[in-house]
Amino acid sequence: GFGHLQFDPRARRASVAGEHIELSPREWTLLELLLVNRDNVVTKEQIAQAWTSDGGGLGAGNATEVYIHRLRRRLEGSGVDIRTVRGLGYLLEADGKAASRAG
Repeated sequence: GFGHLQFDPRARRASVAGEHIELSPREWTLLELLLVNRDNVVTKEQIAQAWTSDGGGLGAGNATEVYIHRLRRRLEGSGVDIRTVRGLGYLLEADGKAASRAG
């Protein structure tokens, strides 16, 4: 887990504080990419590439912002935040104590 976010890539399940969250395939790919690269900036190019390789096709212009926005809403209360890094991309962070990796 990361913050209050529990993520099971094999079962393709995610939950926030025990509450299951429904993610579209594209949201799932985005979340997985951000988690794998947590504490590192994920560029829009990386996101576009991930979407292409999962068969979703390339995201048009501001599709990334749209999905980031949706994902932020889904992650509310998880203690996990998607930060926009101007001119670079996005960064997944857990706030303070939630970030200390338990187990």
